[in-house]
Amino acid sequence: MEKIEIHKGQKGISFFSLHADGQEVGRMLVTVTPDILEAGYTSVGFAQRKSGYGKKLVDAVVDYARRNNLKVIAKCGFVAMMFNKYPETYGDIRARM
Repeated sequence: MEKIEIHKGQKGISFFSLHADGQEVGRMLVTVTPDILEAGYTSVGFAQRKSGYGKKLVDAVVDYARRNNLKVIAKCGFVAMMFNKYPETYGDIRARM
């Protein structure tokens, strides 16, 4: 079973983690400021790549941003690639710079 957790530091949310079968398999660092969520470095374990975990992290962050009326800046190359590849899915949430 997969589970997404939101981790908060002293300055608010610092990362999202994805767990499968009781172990962390992926993580995305984020920074949240008024109106903006910066999606930073995304990491998925080498053995778990091609399992769709990166997309699940992106979807979780995007869902969080939508629920909280935030726009997302893709600081991570993987997130930017997903936004470019699926504009119909992520176009409404992407911050224009």
